[in-house]
Amino acid sequence: MLTSAVIRAGVAFALLAAVSGTAAAQVIQKPDLAVSANDGRFTGYSAALPVDISSDTESARLTAKVAGTLESPTYDLDLNLIQKPDEARVGKRALALGASWNDREARFRSSMSKAFGFGLLPRANYVSVSMDMNASQVIAVPGQIPVARANVRSALTLDGKPVGSIALGGGTTGDEGVDLSVTRPFDIPAEFTVSLRAANINGQDWRLQDGRFMVKLVKANW
Repeated sequence: MLTSAVIRAGVAFALLAAVSGTAAAQVIQKPDLAVSANDGRFTGYSAALPVDISSDTESARLTAKVAGTLESPTYDLDLNLIQKPDEARVGKRALALGASWNDREARFRSSMSKAFGFGLLPRANYVSVSMDMNASQVIAVPGQIPVARANVRSALTLDGKPVGSIALGGGTTGDEGVDLSVTRPFDIPAEFTVSLRAANINGQDWRLQDGRFMVKLVKANW
């Protein structure tokens, strides 16, 4: 048992060392290392190492983490990419990927966004589109169907001010929904949102489970 624990701890720190040793990578801060104990006994640890792997056109940050106990560690990787500002390119692009796993469960997550400018002032007038996805798989139960969900959102900005957005979401659990929001209509300093959530009961019929109308005040120049 002790030998297995030592091997797993070695793998964890080898992963952090491998990430920091990649080509053109730069450690942007010292590794974070924490150890916990109870009544003089070792109970767990956590370590994280952020690495800058940016290029001339994109800002990139990779973070490797490991936490838990020596017998049951959880590994985690996060990659964040953001397009650097450039006068020749209009519109911002961002991508985030993440994964975590241990001997019980594996998880994957991703987020993508892109802004499309239009008109004479594309930096102030644009449509942004984003998609978020996540999935999880139980390793301890062979043959179990993975749980996944995705959400797509589109928002409109005019003259540098948000106007409205619409979002659609759904997943394997049958929790589908739509959100529609309007921000500051007719110069009213508020955001109005209509949210609907429906569930697939028997594979054919849909039933509304939750419907909401929300009003949120937004800051305006008084």
